[in-house]
Amino acid sequence: MQNRYNTKLNVNHRLVTLATMVAFSCTLARAQDSTQTAENQKPDAPARRIQKMFVPGFLTTQFQYNDAKGSPSTFAFSPVGVVAFPLVKVSDRLFMDAGVQLLQSGSGATASIGELVFYYKINPYMQAFMGNFSPRYGVYLGILDDFTNRFGTGVAPVGMGHGPQNQNGIGLMGAFQTGYSKLSYQVYVANGPQMNTTDTVSPGAASSAGKISYNSSDVNNLRSVGWHIGFLPLSNSSLEMVFSGEYTPNMGDANGNLTHVDGTTMAFGLNYYHAFGPLMFRAIGEYNQTQVENTSYTYLDPVNGKTTTSFNNLQSGWFGGITLRDIGAEKTFVRSLELAARLGAYTSPTAAPWGAPQINQTTVTLTYWFTWCIPLNLEYDVLTQSGTANKNVFSTIVYFRF
Repeated sequence: MQNRYNTKLNVNHRLVTLATMVAFSCTLARAQDSTQTAENQKPDAPARRIQKMFVPGFLTTQFQYNDAKGSPSTFAFSPVGVVAFPLVKVSDRLFMDAGVQLLQSGSGATASIGELVFYYKINPYMQAFMGNFSPRYGVYLGILDDFTNRFGTGVAPVGMGHGPQNQNGIGLMGAFQTGYSKLSYQVYVANGPQMNTTDTVSPGAASSAGKISYNSSDVNNLRSVGWHIGFLPLSNSSLEMVFSGEYTPNMGDANGNLTHVDGTTMAFGLNYYHAFGPLMFRAIGEYNQTQVENTSYTYLDPVNGKTTTSFNNLQSGWFGGITLRDIGAEKTFVRSLELAARLGAYTSPTAAPWGAPQINQTTVTLTYWFTWCIPLNLEYDVLTQSGTANKNVFSTIVYFRF
């Protein structure tokens, strides 16, 4: 995990919430009942194992202009991005969910599967799941997605994306009512991350010793434990407060290095919206941190040979922003506009071989909603870091949801 100016389209598919799954299940059940009633009137109607499929997703295109003092300006155009989330109902209790994306850049295109998860509905308040999944984490990775993110997706918040990534595992998730309030949850056991303990780098390049990475395979015998809790205290669900985290008791490698090094990552956030007369107001924010609880790391220096270094391996990030929309305006054009502003930062372990000064980010976005399915984002980002030139990025992103 490292600080970075993320100027690529960043598609992070989230686990489907219990409310969505239950609603979808009920919709399919009603459709299936009416279909089966007609089919059962036919003699020898064949049995169908896979009964229904639902494939939501979106198309996107993006243009980006980058400017930094002392460097030539650059233009980038991503003509097509297709993201789909096939959801298959195998039975009334068993579902399969996947994330598939196709991104085109220049003359080439890349295709990938974001996750593949099976869900089993135990009762209305609990589902079991297993597979390769992206854990719910904080607000940015736990609630928002690339389509509903009011701040645009031209440059991802620099303080986000340093927590849990896709993992293989099993878990439970669900939601239930507590009086006027609601509570959602997710708990899981997964293969977890590993920490780079030794590596070979080019002369003059920083070692990546101490960095955390998430791989599809497990290199040790211990597992990580993760959780996400969402609390909606108001009866209209306009406020959600979240607490997420993951604990890994062994972040060593396959060779037995640093087998007693623990890692903990946590995120706290809130998502609030309210209509003050004709003005729709939203406030969204998150703070997260990742701590590796051993300060001594061994890595291979290409010049001096094996080296041991010590540093406080704590990295943290945050963002906070608001959006405003005049939903009571007489003009359709004005009603369709939404203004967003966001501040954020990322702090890496400055004494680490890969550490760097804090990155600060300011984002302003103007969104025009042609329809609920077609927003146009005009996003302007300013990134500052001590010792480097300020970076200005202007992005234009168009979505079409299907």
